[in-house]
Amino acid sequence: MTSGRRAFVLGGGVAGMTAAFGLSDRGFAVELLESRKQCGGRAFSSAAPKTQRRLDNGYHIMLGCYRGMQTLLRRLGTEGDFQQDRSLTMAYRFGPERTASLRLSRLPVPLAMPWALLRLGIGFGARLRAFRGMASVMWGADKTWTFAEWLRRRGQLGEPDQVMWRPLCRAVMNVEPEDASAAEFLAALREAFLGSAASAAFWLPKKPWGELLGDPALRAFENEGIKLRTGARVTELKFEGDRVVAIVLGDEVIEVGADDTVVSAMPWFALRKVLGDHEALTKAFGTLRSSPIVTAYFTMVNQTPPDEGPVVALVGGQPFHFLLRTPGDPTAQFALLSGGNRSFDGKSVAEITKIAKQQLQRYYGSACTDDDAEVVIRKEQHATFVADPASAVLRPTPGRLPNGPSNLLVCGDWTATGLPATLEGATRSAEKLLASLPN
Repeated sequence: MTSGRRAFVLGGGVAGMTAAFGLSDRGFAVELLESRKQCGGRAFSSAAPKTQRRLDNGYHIMLGCYRGMQTLLRRLGTEGDFQQDRSLTMAYRFGPERTASLRLSRLPVPLAMPWALLRLGIGFGARLRAFRGMASVMWGADKTWTFAEWLRRRGQLGEPDQVMWRPLCRAVMNVEPEDASAAEFLAALREAFLGSAASAAFWLPKKPWGELLGDPALRAFENEGIKLRTGARVTELKFEGDRVVAIVLGDEVIEVGADDTVVSAMPWFALRKVLGDHEALTKAFGTLRSSPIVTAYFTMVNQTPPDEGPVVALVGGQPFHFLLRTPGDPTAQFALLSGGNRSFDGKSVAEITKIAKQQLQRYYGSACTDDDAEVVIRKEQHATFVADPASAVLRPTPGRLPNGPSNLLVCGDWTATGLPATLEGATRSAEKLLASLPN
């Protein structure tokens, strides 16, 4: 039963979905406006041109410490559609002839990690340095440091950087250590690595993200009494005094009443556009930079890389950094993923496909030369914001913008959540926004 208060949620990504459920729980009559045909934000799927196989716009993996995402998936009824590992296992490939792996036991991570690092297939001195580096994660870092600076100061250059730290940084921050905030990255590592074995383990989706978020949202919102409008692109917010009084959807105008609340769960670059001339509100977060994700989905016809696990870091790999497999898929199907690499800008699909095939051969040998392989490229140009040291002062706290309209609240992975641009950061931004509401 609602209290008569209305809330308009702008954006149906992970933050918007979490906010919509939370506002409904608090008695608001909620209407969610999503510009695309389905919810999910930047975690969505679309059909491949030839096979109609649904492929994600970018390969997204969760960790066991993502409690906010687990809560959202539970409400959507899809929490069980993941392979929920009990401890962390990560494979590394240096080239056709050399591999290694990091395997944690089911002991709490602080107890399991030292033994796992000492068994890692790198030089003994590098293993000792990696152990010292992991032990110093709890100390944090100066807010002005990049993660590359932290690596230098902690003696982690060389094999510890290339094998352990750089792949982790790419996976969590979607940028290279030279562009990553050391403080934010280490905060994320502490959350994953200072608890139980399961908190650091992978949660691997068995289905495309469209089937985990977008499809079930239709049913879940209907059951909750949340009104969902897809294809509803917000083009402008109109203001009078210190309030939003109207939401403009092209030719349609939605009046916002005196007791209504507007929640923006839009990406920073989209919110900047709808705020129009209000430069005082956008001058900070409007200068955030974005980082892309490019995924090459392979279906091999002849030779197939060996199955070394669902996540394989390609050590020193450029421009692709990981080989990934979906649990339950045929071994001939896998993906190469590149995070935060701008070398693809301006390149055609054919050029990216050629680069992906060359790197596959470079790491797995001539046996993986397959001219008949089907390759589908997915590019998400604004996958995440760049969480560099300078971004900390640009990101507003979830809730009301400083000096912003009294009935406009913001959330999203780009706001100040204490975490990088992850799915979990998005859910927690909405949780912080909801906690700021008066009872």
